[in-house]
Amino acid sequence: MNKRNIIFLLLAAVVSFGALAQGHKNLRITEVMVAQDSTQYGGTTAGWVELYNSSYQAYAIEKMFITDKRPDQIFTKANEDIAYQREQVRGRDAVLRYLSEDPLKTGVYMIPRGDERNTNLGEHGQCVFVADGQIQNGTFHLPFKFADGKENYIAVYDVNGDLVDELTIPASLKASQSYALKAEGRLPIEGAEHNGDFEMRDGSSIEKAITPGNFNTRIKNENIEKFHQHDPYGVIITIIAMLIVFSALILLFLLFKLFGYVSDKSLNKNAAPAAPQAVEPQASITATAPEAGEEEIAAICMALYQHFNAHDEESGVLTFKHNTATAWNSKEQMMCPTPQRK
Repeated sequence: MNKRNIIFLLLAAVVSFGALAQGHKNLRITEVMVAQDSTQYGGTTAGWVELYNSSYQAYAIEKMFITDKRPDQIFTKANEDIAYQREQVRGRDAVLRYLSEDPLKTGVYMIPRGDERNTNLGEHGQCVFVADGQIQNGTFHLPFKFADGKENYIAVYDVNGDLVDELTIPASLKASQSYALKAEGRLPIEGAEHNGDFEMRDGSSIEKAITPGNFNTRIKNENIEKFHQHDPYGVIITIIAMLIVFSALILLFLLFKLFGYVSDKSLNKNAAPAAPQAVEPQASITATAPEAGEEEIAAICMALYQHFNAHDEESGVLTFKHNTATAWNSKEQMMCPTPQRK
């Protein structure tokens, strides 16, 4: 392997690691509910956690970890485990191994593989995990429950055991109230400590809506709101739209007329005038006709007469006259010729 290939592989590894790290930063906890008064979501009264992908590309969350244990608790339990000590598994390796243990024993849930259709979050996508302690019910069920009336904690770790996001839920959060991020935003929230960006919601208004699996905020356009106040029935916007359309048509008509006028001018200007052709003077030919004689004049007159009087006028009536004289009874034909002396 030459030097160029080695450099290329190193650069590819750095870029891949950076993209992976950036993908982990884009995953955030955006809304949490500790308990429900009724089976509003998930068919249970248990609470739920909403995760949000704030990036512009899809991100797979499989093999990531969700837990209600704080990092110091996980580190302590992982390094005090007798089995890990026997195998001399310490530090980061012990934490990663502890995260991968039985979730019912450790309270750490590893998002399973094999459900790529649901665990592959699209751009600005959300998913909700139900904290009911019933992981046998499906991929989106956690092995722990939140304690109502007490302070709760939730954290998300990536596949390498690094903390991605964490949230401390206040004890004052009542049942059927959510602890939601004020605005998801289009960029990841810097830092895992972001409790100041959260608020309690009870669903009493649009601003306080509880939105599991949806955006927490409905972005409003101030200009649209003002226009709606001045024109509630849309009459002004209709007139403006019609004026814009007809103005555009008139402008196009004028442009086409101007284009045709300019094209005709340029064609007439570029066309070269045809050079006048020299007309050679024709030589006058004078032929002296010979004097016609009397016979020629008579022949010409006869020809003209025959031309204009080619046929006699006929009445169109046929007349048959009976002739009783025949060659048998004609006396003239019975006479002998006069004899001649020779």
